[in-house]
Amino acid sequence: MFDPPPSIPKGVLRARGDKAWQHKVAAVMKRFQQTFPEIVYDIAWDVDALNGVAWRQMSQAHVRLYGLLLRHRAIRLEGVALLFAHETGHHRGGPPRDKTYTWMTTERQADFWAARFGVRAVWANDSAEAKRQVIEGARQLLALETNVIELDEAGCRSAQLSHENRDHPLPTERFRIFMDALS
Repeated sequence: MFDPPPSIPKGVLRARGDKAWQHKVAAVMKRFQQTFPEIVYDIAWDVDALNGVAWRQMSQAHVRLYGLLLRHRAIRLEGVALLFAHETGHHRGGPPRDKTYTWMTTERQADFWAARFGVRAVWANDSAEAKRQVIEGARQLLALETNVIELDEAGCRSAQLSHENRDHPLPTERFRIFMDALS
């Protein structure tokens, strides 16, 4: 996603201490933790980054989503699910692999895996709900990324995005990856 964050207009973020929202997000995270118990999941609510991260500490896989991303009103629970699935996909998605972190799958493959396998695994008993989660989550991420790129006055993120950049697809490409994975 985006790190460091651009200037965000007032009213676009949920309150930092919105306990009701944090509880709902934690419930989604718990579903992922139960489905993928080999991965440690957490949320860094106090970190102002529009991002999430997958990493390994020794042989232990971790997934973390950051507070600014989760507080953005464009992201609802379906977006949260797709974000957790995407970060999980970095661990579980298979090839192609990242050039630097060879244990980790690329951004595009993590997106594909998230929509094809990740969300479906978490909502294994309800395929219609899993599909709805992916479609709505993809729409939310598209809206967020499109909005943030428009706010990026320096153009740094926009300049980094290209059709050839395997690590950071354009928002519309990312949306298409999610939708293609449902086919």
